[in-house]
Parts: sequence; structure tokens; C-alpha cells
Amino acid sequence: MTNYKYKAIPGLALLFLFSCEKEININVPPSKEEIVVEASINQMFASLNYVIISKTVDYFKPDLSMNGFGGAKVYITEGVINGSDTVFDSANRQQFIDLLDSILPGIYVNPFFMGKAAKPYLLEIELKDGRKVNGKTFIPTPAVFDSLHFWFEQSGKDTNAFFYLQWMDGPEQNNYRMAIWNNIDSNLTGWGIADRFYTFDDQLLNNQKRPFQSFNPYKYGDTLNIYLSQIGRKEFIFWDSFRNAANNGGPFATPVAVKSNINGAIGSFTGYGIAFKQLILR
Repeated sequence: MTNYKYKAIPGLALLFLFSCEKEININVPPSKEEIVVEASINQMFASLNYVIISKTVDYFKPDLSMNGFGGAKVYITEGVINGSDTVFDSANRQQFIDLLDSILPGIYVNPFFMGKAAKPYLLEIELKDGRKVNGKTFIPTPAVFDSLHFWFEQSGKDTNAFFYLQWMDGPEQNNYRMAIWNNIDSNLTGWGIADRFYTFDDQLLNNQKRPFQSFNPYKYGDTLNIYLSQIGRKEFIFWDSFRNAANNGGPFATPVAVKSNINGAIGSFTGYGIAFKQLILR
């Protein structure tokens, strides 16, 4: 048995050397272009009301300069809930404009738009080539912070800071997306700028006080902008699946399906009911 193992190893090593020198061609078909939409509205920050329209990029032939869709017609309409029906009146329709079309196409804003809590909204997009995208969302009533405090712990020469906050979770199904931005300015100009995100629901803790504690340390003197948002269930499923896909190991890992809540594109139209707090850790 010992002699058999000794003879087999050089054979495997030789095979490995020859395999390394062989050129292998993999024929990967180009990916189909799809529309990607990130639409965000809320009741507190005008800078977080926007619609971004882009397209998926072929991994082997990226062309980021042509990634945004300019020249589209984009509208968001506030609705009214009547019993089991939702009515969207065109008189409440507001247009979002691609102000930076010549520089950075695909980002649509309306500086005069502000969402309202407990209201439904309709998104309508028509691209220059006639393709259409639509979706619906709802801005939930924001949570109310019950308590919030922070403390410091010494770690060698460093002073680490941690915070704890708490709010009341009601009896209904609640879904949360928390963003934390470490910056003196609280005017977040896009959700993607935030440093950390947490997506969770109340499946395990429902109809009681809900705690949240930071386990990742911050530094003495940091300014934390905490955006605790209530979002709809479909929106929660999208962002939860998006997080799973982003943590899946890259483009050659086993694919994870991202659950869009819009029609005609990949992505999400999310209404955020934001509760905001700024902490200066000093």
C-alpha cells in the first residue's frame, strides 16, 4: 500500500504541470441587456427622492459610460386609498427630470417633490425607445425612537464608541432598513453613499420594544447619521435578496434571484418612512 501511494504522487504532479500549460477557451454567451431601476421616495429628505435608470452590463464587455438611460419620461403619482381600492389621480402626478443628462445620464430628480407618510405612490417610466416600466410603493408611518445612548470603551490606545437605540414595534408586520452614515453633514444624497446597511423584520420580536445595538466600533468624535426606515414587505424582500446576492461571492458564484417589485425592469421602487437621529460621539 505504501509503494502504491509513492508511485501515484509523481504521476499526479506531472499531470498537473501539463494541465497548467494547456489553454482553455470558455465560450460564455453575452448577457441580455435589462433595465435596472432604483427609485426612492421618503417623507423627510428631498435629496433621497430620486429615480435612477440604468442597464445591466455584460461582465466581459463593460461600458460604464453608456450605462445610464437619459431622455426618459418619469412620473410619480400620489394615490388615495378608498377601502380596498387605491386611486391614482393624474392631477397629483409629478415629473422627475434628468437634470444632469449631458454629464451623468439616468438620474431623475424633482426638488419640489416630498413624499407623505401613510400614502401610496405610482411610478411610471417611458424610455426613448418606447419601453415602459411601472411600480407601486407605500410610505409607512415612521417608527419613534424610545431611547438612544452611546458609550466608550478603551482598546489599547484607541477609544471605541458604541451606541444603543430602541423603538416600539407594533402588532402588524413591520419591515426595516437602517442606514448609517458617518459624516458631519446629514444631507445624504443617495442611499448608496451610506457606510452600513441593516435589513430586518419583526418575525422574531413583534409588538414590543425593539432594541438595536452597534457591535462594530466607531471612534471618539465620529458623527453618526442614523436613518431607521420602515418599508413595505415587497420592498423588504427586494433589499434582503439584494443583500444576499451582493454577499454571494461575485459573478461566477451560484446565482441568487433578486426579487424586484416593479414591472418591466429589475430593481425596486421603495417608499421609506424615515425616523432620523444624529449622534455626535463625544
